[in-house]
Amino acid sequence: MYADPRHIRDNPIKVRLNDDEYAVIEAMARLNKRQPAVFARELLMQGIALLEQRNEIADAA
Repeated sequence: MYADPRHIRDNPIKVRLNDDEYAVIEAMARLNKRQPAVFARELLMQGIALLEQRNEIADAA
């Protein structure tokens, strides 16, 4: 199974999207050959990384 049990993704967060937002996620996921949920998780993690970078820059200034 998993060498490190911390890698198991078993904590759901529910996000409600309108039809247009969902269509964008589905289309972008399809273009990137990903499942919509996987694509959304990747976007979330990239957004968090971007916020961390901004905070580091702001703290350094």
